[in-house]
This record gives sequence, structure tokens and C-alpha cells, in this order.
Amino acid sequence: MHQDRQAKHTARVVRTSVLILSLVVTSCASIPPLPSTSILLADFDASRGAITAVTEITPHAGYNNQPAFSADGRTVYYVDDVNGATDIVRYDRTSGARTRVTQTPEAEFSPTPMPDGRSLSAVRVARPTASGEAYTESQQLWRYDITGRAIAPILGMRRIGYHCWMSDGMVAVFVVGDEEHNVPHALRVVELTSRQSVTVASSIGRTLRMSPQNRLTYVDKTDSTQWMLMSITQGEERGTSVLAMPRGSEDFVWLADGRVLMSSADGLLIAQQNGTAWSYTPVSGVLPLRGRIGRIAMSADGRTLAMVVTRETAK
Repeated sequence: MHQDRQAKHTARVVRTSVLILSLVVTSCASIPPLPSTSILLADFDASRGAITAVTEITPHAGYNNQPAFSADGRTVYYVDDVNGATDIVRYDRTSGARTRVTQTPEAEFSPTPMPDGRSLSAVRVARPTASGEAYTESQQLWRYDITGRAIAPILGMRRIGYHCWMSDGMVAVFVVGDEEHNVPHALRVVELTSRQSVTVASSIGRTLRMSPQNRLTYVDKTDSTQWMLMSITQGEERGTSVLAMPRGSEDFVWLADGRVLMSSADGLLIAQQNGTAWSYTPVSGVLPLRGRIGRIAMSADGRTLAMVVTRETAK
């Protein structure tokens, strides 16, 4: 879909519209309204399967999304579009201060602390006011210093939607497909020194996580009636099935003991393996949130959960 920019005062509207393409990573003809999302933090008790002390860290209305914890858990990075552009924000859990890390004409998404402990990686959209394929083709993975200064592209590859660091020298990237030409989204693993990349899966979900066994995990959507959580490691040609995901669920984190915490239509579930079968147990303390939980992130110590909640529309 292509939209003409007719006047300066319409630029923000166009920018907001094409921003949806990053959220659903598809060049579709019909673009839904940008959702109003909030980021909430909660204490997480893995032994009881419960959340408590829920606190909202994004006070303004609008799009607040893609949280990621620093290695020490003291900081939460996320993106918002309070000024009509998507920038990276840093939330200090000790002081409660919010600092805008980037203020650029480009759009940033998926801020992620890098393994070196000194940098952030993020998907940078060079043409945020474009639409369709022009927008998607401008999506690259960039390195930023901790102050938010853009340093350089990490990869020459474009059409990147999401990413996950497998090690200092290896990154997994979600490559946005082309719906018009029936090209599905793809999962590629890139070795940074050699710049060699391998496609290991297609028709995948947006969440990429490393498991406690240090395997890359993702959701396979090949079968539209049953999405599967898969795992793969370097050198393997195809993924291994882990468990069936609840209908419509693609957001998850791993717990240290090998259980999987996931968001679903019913809130939050913990999947636990019993022999060869998996059971699913609801997490308590979720009901007061009054909205659907989407993306989730967990601090390294497993004690704090970040949740993106899409607010229910008042009737």
C-alpha cells in the first residue's frame, strides 16, 4: 500500500499509519489503528506461579511496547511514540526516572542490551514516513551506545523485524516476508565475523528467545490451526518441536527451571513438562489488569516480569 504525503500537517498521521507495519511486520493493504498499549511491571513468584505488586511504568496514553531488561535488571528499555515518532526510552527501576534515549528522525524498535554490556541493538527504520515495501526495505539492525548515539549498522541485511543475540558473535533475525508475493517471514542466523547467514525456519512468530539449554527458540506458524514452540542450535538444519502453544499465543519467556511462561487469551500460563506431555497452569494475580497481555519480558533473576497490555476499549 502506498500513501501520498500531501501536506506537512499530514506527515504525523502517515507516520503513525506506517508504524503498524513494524508491529505486524507485513505489507498489507489494510492497516488497523495503532493500539493503545501500556507496560506494567510485576513481582513474579515462580514457585507459586503468581504475580503481585503490579505497577504501570508508562504514564501517558499511546503506544508503549517491546520492553527489555538490562543484564542487572535495574533498567527497562522500551519504545514509545509520544511525540509522533518511535524512540527508545530508558526506565530506571530505582528512581522511577524515564529518559528518552533516542530522539531521531528515524524510527527505532526492539531495543536490546547487547552481550558486550556497553551497547544497545535496535531495529532502525530509515524511512519511517514511507509505506509498504519502501518502509520494510529500510529496516536494519543497528548498534547504539548506551547514551543512544547511533553507531553503525550491525548487518547489511535489510527487512529485519526482530532479533535475538545467541552469543557475542551470533545473532538470530526475523526477516520480514512479502505477503503480496507469498514470501513468508524467515528466521536467519548470522555469524558476524564471516557475515554468513543461514535460513533455519519460515512462517515464524515475532518472539525469539534463548532457552536455559542455550538453544534458540521461536514459534512456528506453518500450521495455522496449531502453532508450535520450536528450538534449534548452531549446526542444525531444522528445528525440534518443544510444545504446542495456546491458540493465538506467540509471546513467551523461559523460566530457569525449564518451564515456559506465555501470554494467551486467558492471561498468563505456565507450561510444565510431565514426561513427554506438557500441562498448562494459569498464573494468579492477572485478572485486575483489565486488558490483553501481549509481549512479555523477564529480568535475568526471574523475579520481575514486564508485560505489554492492550487496554480494553470503554463501551
